[in-house]
Amino acid sequence: MADFPSILARPGDEEPATPETPAPAPTRRRKLLLVAGSLVVSLLVAEGTLRLTGIVGTGRGSPWFAGGNHPRFLFQPDAKAGYTLRPGFRGREIAPWREFDVEVRVDGRGLRDHAHVAPERPRVLVLGDSMSFGEGVGAEDSWPAVLEHALGVRVYDGGVPGYGSPQMRARMATLLPALRPDLVLVALSPHWDQQRCAQPFVYKSGYIVAQGYADKLHLIDGNLYVADVRWPVVGPATAWAKRISHLARLALPAARAGAAALARLGRGGDRGDVAGDVSASAATLVGLRGDAAVAGVPVFVVLLDSRGPQYEADRDGLLAALDRRNVPVVALDRLLRDENWAELRYARDGHWNAEGHREVGRALAPLVHARLPVPSTTVE
Repeated sequence: MADFPSILARPGDEEPATPETPAPAPTRRRKLLLVAGSLVVSLLVAEGTLRLTGIVGTGRGSPWFAGGNHPRFLFQPDAKAGYTLRPGFRGREIAPWREFDVEVRVDGRGLRDHAHVAPERPRVLVLGDSMSFGEGVGAEDSWPAVLEHALGVRVYDGGVPGYGSPQMRARMATLLPALRPDLVLVALSPHWDQQRCAQPFVYKSGYIVAQGYADKLHLIDGNLYVADVRWPVVGPATAWAKRISHLARLALPAARAGAAALARLGRGGDRGDVAGDVSASAATLVGLRGDAAVAGVPVFVVLLDSRGPQYEADRDGLLAALDRRNVPVVALDRLLRDENWAELRYARDGHWNAEGHREVGRALAPLVHARLPVPSTTVE
């Protein structure tokens, strides 16, 4: 016998099957939240990884703030030269990649001077930038100290990091009457100097910085951080981001460099670090020679080693200009022709290492000896 429900049912009266309700599609808001959450997690993981590895850690010697190798307040403002070394300073110069960590002491005259082993007379005054100051080596290993040992003649080191020839000339005006030297030795890089004549380094918050970006620097916890843009609010925010975030120290400069590269492409490419006009350097050195002549002191100019075709072009240009004006000059490239200069510099920092200073000091000794108005002891 048929089931009762089957007897009553008629064709077409079957209860339709209930279809499964499809899952609701994710809304746009949910998708955005998922993407944002994933991004935040990724950034936190990247930040944590960088903090654990210490790859972009900040601190003394860090490349993530403007001030270079110099400790704060190594410098002080100066009415004539813009800035000078701070008399009585004690501290340490630390390279970003720890290629060196050396003591820096400044005497009461504002000189990073070495212990003197030669008699009071005759005297040589060295003027220059960080290469004469001896950045990266101890004072006793700097080339002015090596020169004193090789000559048996007292040599005073008046080198100041970042100086261009106009600042050297201003500094000489102060040091000439104080030291009364018998010879002034001026050491500079023609390529760097023509840039510094146009845009000198300036004093800011205890450091020295390039004039062109001084307004982009913000002092945070004793360090200067570079803002990636000059916009009123966004710029300082990028500087603070670098102070707080390891990831920002990598990403923000990379983004800025990428934008600069695109801008160069839009201008039709980058000409690179081209040789410039060294006439300003030549005019300043001629004026410096004249100032010294008034005091009865001769001047000898030393052009530092070149680092590529642009440096060589500026070297040749300044050599020719000084020769025309009868300014005594020598180029280290030509004095030390057979030297492998790469081995005489720190690989990353670029300043001369102790061996570089030894080579330069010893090579200059016979030339300086010949220009001293008072006979000195025998050259080693």
